[in-house]
Amino acid sequence: MNIGVIILAAGEGKRFGGDKLLAKIDNTPIIMRTIRIYGDLEKIIIVGKYVNEMLPLLMDQIVIYNPFWNEGISTSLKLGLRFFKDYDAVLVALGDMPFVTKEDVNKIINTFKPNCKAVIPTHKGERGNPVLISKSLFNEIEKLRGDVGARVILNKIKIEELCFIECSEGVLIDIDKKEDLMRLRDFHP
Repeated sequence: MNIGVIILAAGEGKRFGGDKLLAKIDNTPIIMRTIRIYGDLEKIIIVGKYVNEMLPLLMDQIVIYNPFWNEGISTSLKLGLRFFKDYDAVLVALGDMPFVTKEDVNKIINTFKPNCKAVIPTHKGERGNPVLISKSLFNEIEKLRGDVGARVILNKIKIEELCFIECSEGVLIDIDKKEDLMRLRDFHP
C-alpha cells in the first residue's frame, strides 16, 4: 500500500509565543526531530507563518507553503491530501510531537487494513497522534473549513470502522507552551 506522511508545521505557535518548531531539544530543532521519526517514508512538510525561518532547515525535504495558514489547520491538511491524492492512506503527523517513536509509526502502519477508515494510536486508553487516514475519507476532509482537523470526521465514524493500536506515551505529547518544552527537555520515550 502507498502511504504518505503529512507533517503539519504551518501554525503560528500563539501559546508558545513564536515558532516552537525551531526551539531545540538536545540541540536539535523540534521540527527536525519530528521529521526523523518518519525516516524513509515519503513525506511532505506543510509550512506557513514561519516559512522563511524554517526553509533553511528543510532544504532536503519536500515542502509545501500554505498561504492560508492563518485560516486554520484544515487548509494545511487539505494541501497535504492533494499531494497524496492517489495514495491508499496518509499518516497525519504534527510537527510539535517529537516524542513519537519509529516503533509507534510502524505499529500504526502495520495496523492499517482495508476495513480501517483510520488507525488511531492510543496510550492507556487515550487517543493520540499521528493518525493514519484512509483514502475513503479524503473527500470528507476536503469539506473541512477553519481551524479543525480530521478529528471532527473521525468522531462521526462507527467505532467498528476505526482501528486502534497501543503505542508509547509519545503519541500524547505535544509542545504547546514554553513550559512544555522545559518540562520535556529530559523526556525520552
